[in-house]
Amino acid sequence: MNFSYTERNTIAVGDKFGNDVRPMLSACPLFSVYDQDGNYTYEVPEVEFTNPIGLLDYTKSGNKNKNTRLNGNIFLTLQPIRNLIYRSSFGINYQSSSGRSYVPVYDLGETKFNPLDIVRQNMSSGYNWVFENTVSYKFDIKDKHNFDVLLGMSAEKSGIGEKLNVSNKNSIFDDFEHAYIDNANFIDKANTTISGSPFTPQRLLSYFGRINYDYKNTYMATLVLRADGSSNFAPDKRWGYFPSVSAGWVVTNEKFMEKTSKWLEFLKIRASWGQNGNQSIDPFQYLSVISFDKYYSFGANDTPYSQGAYPSILPNKDVTWETSEQLDLGVDARFFRGRLGVVFDWYNKTTKDWLVQAPVAAIQGTGAPFINGGKIQNKGWEFGISWNDTHNEFSYGVSVNISRNKNKVLEIVNSEGIIRGPLSILSHNTDWFYAAAEGLPIGYFYGYKTAGVFQNQEQIDNYVNSKGEKIMPNAVPGDLIFVNMNDDNVINEDDKTVLGDPNPDLNFNFGFNCQYKGLDFSLTANGVTGNQIARSYRSFSQKPFENYTSEILGRWHGEGTSNDIPRVTAANHINDKYISDRYIEDGDYLRISNITLGYDFKKLIENIPLQKARIYVSVQNLYTFTGYKGLDPEVGYGGDSKNGEVNWAGGIDVGFYPTPRTYMFGISLTY
Repeated sequence: MNFSYTERNTIAVGDKFGNDVRPMLSACPLFSVYDQDGNYTYEVPEVEFTNPIGLLDYTKSGNKNKNTRLNGNIFLTLQPIRNLIYRSSFGINYQSSSGRSYVPVYDLGETKFNPLDIVRQNMSSGYNWVFENTVSYKFDIKDKHNFDVLLGMSAEKSGIGEKLNVSNKNSIFDDFEHAYIDNANFIDKANTTISGSPFTPQRLLSYFGRINYDYKNTYMATLVLRADGSSNFAPDKRWGYFPSVSAGWVVTNEKFMEKTSKWLEFLKIRASWGQNGNQSIDPFQYLSVISFDKYYSFGANDTPYSQGAYPSILPNKDVTWETSEQLDLGVDARFFRGRLGVVFDWYNKTTKDWLVQAPVAAIQGTGAPFINGGKIQNKGWEFGISWNDTHNEFSYGVSVNISRNKNKVLEIVNSEGIIRGPLSILSHNTDWFYAAAEGLPIGYFYGYKTAGVFQNQEQIDNYVNSKGEKIMPNAVPGDLIFVNMNDDNVINEDDKTVLGDPNPDLNFNFGFNCQYKGLDFSLTANGVTGNQIARSYRSFSQKPFENYTSEILGRWHGEGTSNDIPRVTAANHINDKYISDRYIEDGDYLRISNITLGYDFKKLIENIPLQKARIYVSVQNLYTFTGYKGLDPEVGYGGDSKNGEVNWAGGIDVGFYPTPRTYMFGISLTY
């Protein structure tokens, strides 16, 4: 049984709306946080300055969330005859949470003010359970052929519970300590919001069987078949069947390998093929679910609001299991009495019937359902090498792991062969710039390529197509040179092209550890290379006067001053509005993720009544080597993800809270 309890207050990151990091990056640095009276500085509309520290303090400092988890499991094992084992287990995961917040009356400007204080309180509790039964039997034939057979079933149910959210204004207290709904209990339809609902239940029923076989621990094979039924799908689409098979050969057990035993301790060749299912979508996608969360007033202004009902999604009765099929070939080897270890895997994974929430036209008037939207391939390899050795009282180990993955969309189930990302991601009123399209990596970046900055009028006049027609006649010196991809005389949608890939070419990890007497040291590092990141910390198309990063100091401000960053423009200019490679950067990095130094005083004071008395210091995220100009190259945000529309894109930085550097001191006692 495991129990955990946490308390936390949070800030928001993610998309540009409600992001608490982005306003700090775009605020004008010439204004003080406080005025001469010690109050937060007031908004300056002329330069679009709103005090981000004041706004964060007022809206986020008064919040606290509590979370309690309890996980438990009981099991029964019976062995009626030798090697026949029946096992039954029941597990439960209980979770409850509560939160409350207080937003005081404040006035930071014409667009950032709150005339009535706000109290919010929420509570939820629920649980899920898993019931599993298996029967296994082990036997052998002539002490050579060894079998292990298992049959089983499991049943799971989740979404058992309910939640309640209440928000009201006009508290009788003006602090977070008393931020409870009882202290703001005057109900007014203009100020009071109350919602409560049960969780959505989900059920999963599975039957499975497995056969393990080996011959003298040299030749081995495994066969698995499972059938899974999910309540997330329509009755005739609920069941999926997923087989798998694997085989292995321990080559070093063969007699002809005896001569290599002095330097080759172990060599195993293995292969596997199998299928896995995914049913992780919102339930009832096959029905036209009716929502009752909208109200409308008919007639005169004093007419009471009437509750409305509407279908929240377009139904899709054909949606069913997503299936991932993978072929894997691998080698495991140990050399020189186990000091040198090598692992290599090659794999080819194809995800069929990809579960995705494809966008629908706004004219539909409702949300999009999940569909089986295509086929995606991930192909690559993983290589790991390690060395461990001991010399007298000094021991050490080094390990390196490198992996390469090539992602490609093989099929999109629509007439265009593409699913586009949403609009207005990097800034308001900008076009989509990432997509999933056939023949390309998932979430690839798409937009305009540039060829530098126009330095003078002569260069503008000479920028012509093969017919001698000017391509950008309205440009002025300091504007970006957009590449004309189709040799016509205009820059438009037809000139967009692939700008980058958020998926890394290589992932790598490094580890080192050593011990000498009671002293120990370890270091781990990780990184990626070959990926790109799209970044913008400014709402450039809506607020042209927002602050820039220091990169703007290298802008074009006269002939020869810059060939990368265009001139500064106050209007909604295509230099900014057109999403181009100007916003795309390489995301390569190497991060020293952990470094630890410790000492075991048991080695120094042998008569203390402990097996170990270790004191250690540790630093997480010590340093990151990168050319990326944003706050943190390890970003995973993929744009607006409300209602799950986009969960397949990544590498987009619109204000991402960086990984903190953490210093730790600890004592480990073992009795």
